[in-house]
Amino acid sequence: MNKVISMLKKGVTKEEFSKLYEKNYQGFDFEALYDLLKFQGLPLTVIDDKVYLKTALIPYSDYEYTIVDLEVNNSKPKEGQAIEIGAVKIKNGKIIDEFSSLVYADEVPKYVTKVTGINKDMLKDQKSQKEILKKFRLFLGDSVFVAHAADFDFNFLAKQFEKENLGELLNRHLCTITLAEKTIEAERYGLKYLKDELNLPPEIDHRALGDARTTARVFLKSLNNLPENIVSTEDLIEFAAPKKNKCKKKKKTNN
Repeated sequence: MNKVISMLKKGVTKEEFSKLYEKNYQGFDFEALYDLLKFQGLPLTVIDDKVYLKTALIPYSDYEYTIVDLEVNNSKPKEGQAIEIGAVKIKNGKIIDEFSSLVYADEVPKYVTKVTGINKDMLKDQKSQKEILKKFRLFLGDSVFVAHAADFDFNFLAKQFEKENLGELLNRHLCTITLAEKTIEAERYGLKYLKDELNLPPEIDHRALGDARTTARVFLKSLNNLPENIVSTEDLIEFAAPKKNKCKKKKKTNN
């Protein structure tokens, strides 16, 4: 996939584009393949009959980002599911929309209730994970997926999309832990610590929308401290890429 992304940054012909995906999407003509991948979050655009990643062309300050936080009933994607999804959408450096939903689940372990305050009774009348994920995909669109411990949130949701037969999650994504480490001076980079250190507005900790709002504020502060050589959205994604596996760690241990 990294090779494909690298090629799309520079632009490929429609024929080359179809060949890049023919192994996994046999029988799709160009239009069907292009539309499907865009629907699954890959930020594509066609210019002069060549296919590009929009994130390679659009300045980071003009792109759309969705800052996401999950609460789950088990951190192992095969065994667990989302029990709450919260998200904040940012464009042109401003918060423009929010998404928040509890998700029906059969079980909520006591330790999850202790941390989040979410219990089984709160979820009994909520819509299924499949229904909520359908709505969330429309909210997410082809924006950049941003989270504090992004690899956990992104990979967990990707597994849930597959589990619910809703296709792949192909959005570009970045981690605010590593982004903050490179742009904000602090002793620690857990979300709660940064909220206190940066004097951010109070939010309910370990609830999806509250944590997403805090993450969005950390993200915006990081954008104000970027090096001058960061121009495109892909520049930002590459700049924020972790050297180690910090963003794969379950975020709830990062406070």
